[in-house]
Amino acid sequence: MLSKKLSSVMLSAVCTVTVLASSAFAQSAQTYDKKIYFTFSGPVEIPGATLPPGRYLFHLADPDTSRQVLQVQSADGKKVYGMFFSSPIQRPTPSDDPEVRFMETAAGAPAAISTVWYGGERTGRELIYPRDQALRIAKSTEHAVLTTKANTTKADEAKSGELTRVSPTGDDTDLSANAAAAEPGGRLQRGANDDAAAQTAPAPSASAQTTPAPQSSTPVGTAGQQTPSGRTTPARSRLPQTATNTPFVLMLGIGLFAASATLRLARAHWM
Repeated sequence: MLSKKLSSVMLSAVCTVTVLASSAFAQSAQTYDKKIYFTFSGPVEIPGATLPPGRYLFHLADPDTSRQVLQVQSADGKKVYGMFFSSPIQRPTPSDDPEVRFMETAAGAPAAISTVWYGGERTGRELIYPRDQALRIAKSTEHAVLTTKANTTKADEAKSGELTRVSPTGDDTDLSANAAAAEPGGRLQRGANDDAAAQTAPAPSASAQTTPAPQSSTPVGTAGQQTPSGRTTPARSRLPQTATNTPFVLMLGIGLFAASATLRLARAHWM
């Protein structure tokens, strides 16, 4: 009888650990992959490519390694439209929903994406454009664009380059080492964490929300760092190489601890 009760408790404990681990893994995957769906009513420029109007999936292509590569796919995930490098950037207050910010280009030219932001987070991703593309966008927008000091023509060439901001005149602007986090500028386009919500999201219009475009001193902070308003963070001149499985490990540890405590209480009760 005791053996049956003990087996029942052990089975319950194992189920509890499995559920907690599965939940933690799912949450971890969602957090690491950073999937966001955006619907664009017009052509949109990304590093190395131009997206036609449509619905797209943005996500981290390397969530378990350096977490610096963004990939853009069709909403169903069957077609890849672009893969490019990005750099972490900070804002003093998080946005409620996922969003992208555009650099306003000349009339008739595709809007160029400047940054991607995640709902509820102060850390987003700033897109790194190949230098020739960045210079063209800078001339069109009259604002500096994040790129590499070395001459690059393809998005994948930015993986090891030293970062800079190229001005409309072609001059390099050093990244500020101690600039405070600033609210993102440019036209705002909201996204969604699931495709169904993205399908019902309103398309951007000419009257879409606009804020002043960011200056060349916009900081590039540390990946994952939560910066309180008013605190300065050092900028990076090279891409980071960081990643962690802490949330998953923490949840799994809690589950194992709960299972162990349940077994100990059961043994103390029946002995």
